[in-house]
Amino acid sequence: MKTYFRVLNFLRPFAGLFFLAVLFNALFSVLSTLTITLIYPIIEMLFTPEKATSIQVPVEAAGLEGLKESFFGFVRGLVMADDHYATLLRLSLMVISVFVLKNIVKYISANINVRLEEGVVKSIRDKLFSKMVSLSMDYFTRNKTGGLISLITNDVGIVNGSITPTFMTLIRQPMEIALYLLLLISLSPYLTLIAFSTSILSLVIIQVATRYLRRYASRMQNAMADYTAVLQETISGIRVVKAFNAEKSAVQRFSHQTRAFVHAAFKHQRIIAMVPGISEIFAIGALAAVLYFGGLEVFSGRMAGSELMLFLFSLFAIMAPISSLAGIPPQIQRGIVAAERIFAVLDLEPSVKSGAEQAQMLRSGIEVRDVTFAYGEKPVLRNVSFRLPRGKKVALVGQSGSGKSTMVDLIVRFYDPQTGAITLDGKDIQSLTTESYRDLFGIVSQEPILFNDTVANNIRSGNTFAPIEEVVRAAQIANAHEFIEQLPNGYDTFLGDRGVLLSGGQRQRIAIARALFRNPDILIFDEATSALDSESEKLVQAAITQVLHNRTAIIIAHRLSTIIDADEILVFRDGEIVERGNHTELLKQGGVYKKLYEIQFGAAEAV
Repeated sequence: MKTYFRVLNFLRPFAGLFFLAVLFNALFSVLSTLTITLIYPIIEMLFTPEKATSIQVPVEAAGLEGLKESFFGFVRGLVMADDHYATLLRLSLMVISVFVLKNIVKYISANINVRLEEGVVKSIRDKLFSKMVSLSMDYFTRNKTGGLISLITNDVGIVNGSITPTFMTLIRQPMEIALYLLLLISLSPYLTLIAFSTSILSLVIIQVATRYLRRYASRMQNAMADYTAVLQETISGIRVVKAFNAEKSAVQRFSHQTRAFVHAAFKHQRIIAMVPGISEIFAIGALAAVLYFGGLEVFSGRMAGSELMLFLFSLFAIMAPISSLAGIPPQIQRGIVAAERIFAVLDLEPSVKSGAEQAQMLRSGIEVRDVTFAYGEKPVLRNVSFRLPRGKKVALVGQSGSGKSTMVDLIVRFYDPQTGAITLDGKDIQSLTTESYRDLFGIVSQEPILFNDTVANNIRSGNTFAPIEEVVRAAQIANAHEFIEQLPNGYDTFLGDRGVLLSGGQRQRIAIARALFRNPDILIFDEATSALDSESEKLVQAAITQVLHNRTAIIIAHRLSTIIDADEILVFRDGEIVERGNHTELLKQGGVYKKLYEIQFGAAEAV
C-alpha cells in the first residue's frame, strides 16, 4: 500500500482533472444504481397496475424504508397518467432517458479517466528519465542498457496497465457497492445478511493468492528486463553478430530469456484466472441462497414478489463492482512490483554530489594531487599528480587499461577519486556545481555519439535557440562546413540513428564542432582519430590542430604522431605516471615512451 500511495502522489498536479473524474464517476454510479431501481416500478406497472397507481408513501416510514418509498413515490408521480398505456409510455421514456444519460456520463468519464491516467504515467516516465540522466556514471556502468530501457518502457507501461486504472475503480466501484448495498438493506436486511455471509471465504482466498502473485510478478519483471537487454545488445552489435555468424547464438539467448518470462507469466496468469472463478462460485452460491430464502419470504407474505425481483437484480448488479474490486489485488501485484523497481531508481542519489559554488573561467589551471581511484576493489589509478596550466596542451599516453581515460573521467568529474583532490584555480572541484564546472569542457571521444536530429541541432547539443551563425562558425573551425553544405539539406539534414548517414571522419568533425560550439575553456580529445582510416585521420587531425591553437587541452592518444607538439606528455602504466616531459625529452630518456614510439613508427615503415 505504501508503494501504491506513492503512485497516487503523482495525482497532485492533476487535482482539477481528478476532481472531475470523481464527480463524473460518482454520477455514473448513481445512474447505474438508478437503472436497476427502475425495475421495481416496471414490474409493478406490468403485473400490479392498480397497486402502482394507488400506493402512497406511508407517513410513518423512516430511515432506509422511508427513503425507498419516497423515491418510488417520486417515480410514480413522474410517470403516472390517466390510463395505463400513457403511464407505461412515460415509464419507457424515463428508462430510455436514464440509460442515454448514463452512457453520456460514462463516455465523458472514460475520457477524463484516460487523460488522468496517461497524464500520471507521463509524469512517472518523465520523472524517472530525469532522475536517470541526473545519476552519476557509476550507475550506468553497474546496469545494463537494456535493463534501463526496460524500466522506462516496460515497467512504466505495466504501472499504466495495472495500477493507474485502479484509481477510478477504487472511486467508482465502492460508490456503486455502497448504493446497491443501501438498496438491498432497504429491501431486506435479512436477505442482505444471507447474501454476504456466504462471500467471506472468497476474500480469504484472494488474500492468500496475492502472496503468490507478487512473487511471480517480480520474476516476470526481471525476465522482461533480461530479454530487453539481450534485444538491445544484439541490435546494437548486429554487425559483430553477423560478422561472426552468431545469429543462432543470439536467437538462443533471446529465446532462453523469453522462455523464462513465459514460464513466470503462465504461473502468474494461472492464479489470476483462478481468483475470479472462485469469487463467482461463491457469488452464485449467495444468489441461490437469496433465491431460496427470499422465495420463502414471498410465500409467507412478508415480502412482495416485485421487491424480491428488485433484490435479485440488485444482487446481480452489485456482483460486477465487487468482482472488479476483488480483481484489483491480482491485477495490482504486477504493477506494484514494477512501481517498486521504478521508485528504487527515484530514491537513488548521485554518487557525485554537486557543490554549491559556481565555477569561473579558467585562469591558472587544473591540478591533480595524489589521486587514487578504483572501480570496485581493484585500483585503476594510484597517487597520480600533474598540472594542466592554462593555454597548454597535456597529452596522456600508455597501453590500453593504463588509466588514461579514467583520469579524464575524474577531471570532468564523472566520478570522484577515493583519495586525493582535483582543483580548478586552487578550488576543489567538489565544491563547484557540476553543471557550471562541466560547462568549462568540450569533449571529443573516440566514438562520437550523434543523435537522430539535424546537423545543426547535433552541434548545438541542447542549446536549440542558438543562432545558426554560431553553429556555422564552429563547423568552419572544425573543417566540417564544406561537407555539411553538400548534404541534401545542409545544416537541416537529419543524420539518422547515431549519425549513420556520415562517414567516421565526418562524424568526428561534427563532434569537434559540437565541442567548440560553447567555446569551452578546456578541450579534451579522447583518442579522437584512433578509429579512422588514414585519409580521415589527416582531415580530423588538421581540424584538431587548428582547434588547439592557443587553447588549453588534454589529449589522450594511442597514435603518438598526434601529440608530438604537446607541451607535456604523461606516460601511464598500470595506473601510475611513469614518465613525463615533452616529446624530445621522453625520447632522450629511452624509457616506455621511446619503446612505444619505435614500435609505432617501425611498424609504419614496414607497412
